Amino acid sequence: MNLPEQVVQGATERQFGVYVHVPYCRVRCGYCDFNTYTATELKGTTQRQYADEAIAEMQYGFGLMQNSGLPARHAETVFFGGGTPTLLPVEDLTKMLQGIRNTWGISNSAEVSIEANTDSV
Repeated sequence: MNLPEQVVQGATERQFGVYVHVPYCRVRCGYCDFNTYTATELKGTTQRQYADEAIAEMQYGFGLMQNSGLPARHAETVFFGGGTPTLLPVEDLTKMLQGIRNTWGISNSAEVSIEANTDSV
């Protein structure tokens, strides 16, 4: 499987960034339209397994990029969004950040940020 041609065209002239979607929330807010779940709603994986599952997705994405002829590039930005990524243990967030570093590398000047709610920081 390859990426669509319109994704590949000009890709090396654009910054490369990694977005890690963490779909978990303590409660579902009435105003939210994002793909989110409370810890008991998401089937197929658990919050405990999420870091490993996300790293497997990263490796899959890296393979798609290679198969599509894109050269390896370091991430210039990393954003953990969701959901509420800060509901995960710090060790899981660190593990996923290391997964990005091991998969693509992270630029020395990269911006790394995380979405957070004040009740989970």
